Amino acid sequence: MGYEERSHVWTGEQLSRILDNNRGEWMPKAPVIEALAPRPGQTIADVGAGLGWLSWPLAEAVGPSGHVWAIDPSAEAVQALSEKALTHGVSQLQAVRAFAEAIPLPGDDVDGVVWHTVALHMGDRVRAMAETMRILKPGGFWVAVDWKIVPTPFGPPLHRRVSAEVLEKEALTTGFRLVRRFEPGPVTWGLIFQKD
Repeated sequence: MGYEERSHVWTGEQLSRILDNNRGEWMPKAPVIEALAPRPGQTIADVGAGLGWLSWPLAEAVGPSGHVWAIDPSAEAVQALSEKALTHGVSQLQAVRAFAEAIPLPGDDVDGVVWHTVALHMGDRVRAMAETMRILKPGGFWVAVDWKIVPTPFGPPLHRRVSAEVLEKEALTTGFRLVRRFEPGPVTWGLIFQKD
């Protein structure tokens, strides 16, 4: 079975539900954006973007001279995000339907990549890391944020969550260098990696 069959692709209904439950309180955006530190004119990839939880503040940070690729395997998410960007005149935000394991961008193309609570949905996480490495420019940063493996009143089952230690080990094996760990919110852990 290939990564496409092992990946979880969210429906539009599922995606809209994750915007409920005061998500900003339990998964604040600011610490993640600050960790990636996007600057005007940069190119950023939001892998597993969904409806653009982080794509919008990233697009604001890079400004009209930059670019944000919102990558998601859900056709419904890509359509909704594309329509919203068009309606709001945010030309630097472009949604692309793709799996994290096969990102249709050239190598050494982006300054930064963010994965936010998507590791458990990937069919082949190590292959997705290799793709992240491939599209990052030398010196570029990858910020990975995911669920802590602790009981929470919402979120995926504990047995499906990926620990920071497991993801860190896989990333180091892929060739990334760990820059630092950080606490992005009460239910998530964060890691910042760099491509040398």
